[in-house]
Amino acid sequence: MQRRILVTEDDLALRRAVAEYLRGEGIERVEAENCATALEAAAAKAPDVLVLDLNMPAMGGSAVLDAWTASDGLKEVPVLLVSAGPDLAEVAQRFEVRASLAKPFDMDVLRAVLEQLLAHPEPPTAQEEPSPFGRGFG
Repeated sequence: MQRRILVTEDDLALRRAVAEYLRGEGIERVEAENCATALEAAAAKAPDVLVLDLNMPAMGGSAVLDAWTASDGLKEVPVLLVSAGPDLAEVAQRFEVRASLAKPFDMDVLRAVLEQLLAHPEPPTAQEEPSPFGRGFG
């Protein structure tokens, strides 16, 4: 079964670079240039992972996380939060996001984090050991 990743990023060059990289990995990718489009795409068909830029124009990433965690169909879908902003760790912790990456990030690190999220879609239990990939991986 092909995995589906929703890439929500307002920077066209970065969104396309991530999508092209994922295509090379054999992953179905859906691109969203803004948060409203991301929520519509997720409502139509839930992805296996959401890659979400925190700092988006109009509706920001925090608003998407509010809607995401309130939705029965989406709240179990792991989120990879990305941002160049200083509040990345704070927002990731507040929303209990499973993974986060500071921009700019290496595509191989992105792939490793996504592989972990796809391999372990459920949040880790309290007894699981933390991973070198950061918060939330077992």
